[in-house]
Amino acid sequence: MSENKLSTNEQAQTADAPVKASYTEYKVISSQGYCMIVKCRKGDQTVVLKTLKDAYRERALLRNALKREFKQCQRLNHAGIVRYQGLVEVDGYGLCIEEEYVEGRTLQAYLKESHTDDEKLGIINQIADALRYAHQQGVIHRNLKPSNVLVANQGDYVKLIDFSVLSPEDVKLTADTTRFMAPEIKDETMAADGTADIYSLGTIMKVMGLTLAYSDVIKRCCAFKRSDRYSNIDEFLADLNNEGPSFTMPKIGKGTVMLALIAAVVIGVGILLYNYGGALVDQVGKIDMSSVFKSDAETAPEDTVKMKPSAQSDSLSTATEQPATGKLAFMNKMKPALYKDLDRLFEKNSADKAKLTKAIKAYYKGLIQANDTLDSEQRAEVDRVFGDYVKQKKAALK
Repeated sequence: MSENKLSTNEQAQTADAPVKASYTEYKVISSQGYCMIVKCRKGDQTVVLKTLKDAYRERALLRNALKREFKQCQRLNHAGIVRYQGLVEVDGYGLCIEEEYVEGRTLQAYLKESHTDDEKLGIINQIADALRYAHQQGVIHRNLKPSNVLVANQGDYVKLIDFSVLSPEDVKLTADTTRFMAPEIKDETMAADGTADIYSLGTIMKVMGLTLAYSDVIKRCCAFKRSDRYSNIDEFLADLNNEGPSFTMPKIGKGTVMLALIAAVVIGVGILLYNYGGALVDQVGKIDMSSVFKSDAETAPEDTVKMKPSAQSDSLSTATEQPATGKLAFMNKMKPALYKDLDRLFEKNSADKAKLTKAIKAYYKGLIQANDTLDSEQRAEVDRVFGDYVKQKKAALK
């Protein structure tokens, strides 16, 4: 998507002062908050009017907010942002922003449909492209959430709507809004910049179920301190697309800080194991942990694949499987990274079986906690793959 220059006529239509206008075929669209959305006809064109609900129509603060939103957004001309076409006064509705009409549904509704991770990633790229353009124009969305992202019925093209100009003090915030809002906006501790939208974008990725393949990207987007987030959209996109899916759990042996974190986890698990013994295993998850972490003296299952004696690789050769589809398609990206992490974990701890068992438990617990959006079917598949591979790796150590 790219910026298009406004024509002279289009610029003339975007005056600051509202003009009297009339439309036909008014139809109010259900909406939350203080704004009313009205679909109507302007000649042979369908447009949308954004105005104030009756109870708020005379509030100067909110009327001024409509004017400021229009003034801020009228210059935005990008395929991924709904077009602000005019500021008008309409009989029966008062002050309104006239906007482009999009035949589509919100991202909230889109997520209730069946879509692949690649399709969802395409949506994220479109949102990011629109945000990059807005930020280049000095405009921050400040209210990015699934209900403020429209997805066209034809082609699933994205349109951002409802840029915010109000502070949380000015309006009563819903839980849906605050969930996606950066901490500094909620607390009003500092003026919002582009990293606030990046925080919201990371939260959207999480609710889209992209936590498995892009957990590191989401974590950086949603950092509490904005200095720890991506500094701009280009940096975010480079990490999202150029590095590819990065399903990574605690990385064994990657730097002093990470080693310290892992050591803390292992020590914590060790204390729990010492105090509670087998009770902890029962609480870790649905996986049959007793079979994964059972004594090395027991015989490995018949389908265990023996490790090939090779100085170049300690990875197991696994039976060829058909690529997963549907809601389990994420496993196609997850398994190679999961196997790599477990290979590294076994390599580091194979000399001490007690330490190895503790490390496996700590890793599994972190895996499940980091991916708490899995449904029961996805969780069962993760448990199966994890358990099978651990048992094969332990058998190959003999």
